[in-house]
Amino acid sequence: MGSLPHCMGALLPEWLVGQELIRESRQIEQRCWRELGYAKQPIFDGDLPAFLMEDGVGQPCDLSLPTEPVKLAARMVNLAASSLPTSSPIGANLDTLARLLNFTPFESQWLLWSCCVWHFGRAILPVITLRHVTHGCDVLALLADMPVGAVQDAVASRRLYAWGFLDGIGAEGEMPPLLSGWLSASDKFADWAEHPYASDSDLSKALCQAQVSLPASR
Repeated sequence: MGSLPHCMGALLPEWLVGQELIRESRQIEQRCWRELGYAKQPIFDGDLPAFLMEDGVGQPCDLSLPTEPVKLAARMVNLAASSLPTSSPIGANLDTLARLLNFTPFESQWLLWSCCVWHFGRAILPVITLRHVTHGCDVLALLADMPVGAVQDAVASRRLYAWGFLDGIGAEGEMPPLLSGWLSASDKFADWAEHPYASDSDLSKALCQAQVSLPASR
């Protein structure tokens, strides 16, 4: 979960160009300023209205120059993931669920990212418009560093949506137009995933109580 913003920052030049790339790179640089070793969060020209561009004694605020997107991406590749607890109910629950429901490696990663976005908010993601389903699968395959076929199979099966784990699919079954919509855990599932459970039985019972539809064979 802690590596998701770093992966996004490293891949931005693969996904965006022009002003969109510049805008989202600035956002990533400000969001990951601690990992980048900055003493404080950078303030770029245009970030604040004019009346906030002075300090308490009327002196202009120090402005930083945004890092060139390609150079920032190269730095993001080598960043260590953000510090996280050594154990996590989310990780344990998703590992158990993956075993019980025979998730593919990509499905497990997809759910983990979606819970991460639900927990920290969609603002951690760059705004990336997906032109069609194939484009969306290509983006997720790059992010996961997995074969695009594995992503296409998971998206085509729609089982994570059918079980109520993921949210955001359209009324006619169409996929969301933004990347943030593809990484969207449902509220009930994400809330369920953040609680510890003593056994597989307790986990399954709580999942059913969260009104997530499981296959009858389970």
